[in-house]
Amino acid sequence: MLWHTFWVLVSFFSVIGLLECVLGVVELLSLWRVRAVQKIVLQVSLAGEEPNVEYLLNTLCLKSGRLDVGDREAVLEIIDAGLAEQTRKDVLQYCEKNPWVVFTADENNDIM
Repeated sequence: MLWHTFWVLVSFFSVIGLLECVLGVVELLSLWRVRAVQKIVLQVSLAGEEPNVEYLLNTLCLKSGRLDVGDREAVLEIIDAGLAEQTRKDVLQYCEKNPWVVFTADENNDIM
């Protein structure tokens, strides 16, 4: 009985892995069809205090990196919509380490 349960689990995860591979190939082919796009900018507006800002930025970089295929350049733009001072410093330090992350000020923000 234990042996059958093992093979059911192995089969289940094999099917999930196969589906993930097929979805990855379909996503890659769909992005290759669009040749006019040269640069992809993912804009994220942040406000307030975020204690785990580096984790958030790493996650956003991974998401934008999925769009970086072939000759396309993916850029993550962080817009300051009233960040706390410590969070702003953390974001600026992260931007210094990662050149594909750009930090800009919100034009509609009266503080800056």
